[in-house]
Amino acid sequence: MERMRRALAPTLRHLDRCRTTVWTRLKQAALWVYGACIRVRVIGRVSLPLRQGFIVAANHMNGADSLVLQAALRTRLFFAASADWFKGRFSRFVMWHICDAIPVKTGDPYACTGGLRHCLQALRSGGCIGIYPEGTFHTGGRFGDIKAGAAWLAVRSGAPILPVYIRNLRFENQVDGSTRRRECWTGFLTVAGNLFNTDIELLVGDPITPSAAGATGSERLQLEVERVNELLCEELDQLSAASA
Repeated sequence: MERMRRALAPTLRHLDRCRTTVWTRLKQAALWVYGACIRVRVIGRVSLPLRQGFIVAANHMNGADSLVLQAALRTRLFFAASADWFKGRFSRFVMWHICDAIPVKTGDPYACTGGLRHCLQALRSGGCIGIYPEGTFHTGGRFGDIKAGAAWLAVRSGAPILPVYIRNLRFENQVDGSTRRRECWTGFLTVAGNLFNTDIELLVGDPITPSAAGATGSERLQLEVERVNELLCEELDQLSAASA
């Protein structure tokens, strides 16, 4: 168990996410090519490229989301991803070095704190974090169940949350999760299926800045996290309604 824990959660010294490696350059080249093949219209008051120290909270449509967000916002995002994707040496290598993902345990609010602390360290190192706050694919309509991870990171780090709504992607919500291999394959197909999509739009809401940055008292922290989470839910709902 301890061995698996170490494999899923690299040490914090490896979270100097501002460093550039050969894998980083390969990813940047792939994003440039993908961004040149699609056309994303960014709607909202946001300065591009997105500066460091932001938490991008977006709806999750399919496997192309992460590429579209980074290509449109012109910034490197480190995505909080389910720790299940880090099982296996090859999968762990791809997720960590190619996808810039950080493993977070899902399903247990206490088990996820370790991964969120890694995200917090990445923010403090000057990186930007990407999160799909519903924890699953968005099926349209209101955002009914927003997890508190993004709000917790914002309150603890002082980083603003940038609400983003993606629309006009092809094959929305079409990722078959019956098996991990099939989910990877259908996710790849949604990436390929949007390769020449020129109708994609990103609706960007107003940044949400916590008023109790660095809060440590449990009661104060919980109240501020709840407040920020409610604001995030409202912003995403408004963006969703505007896209209807």
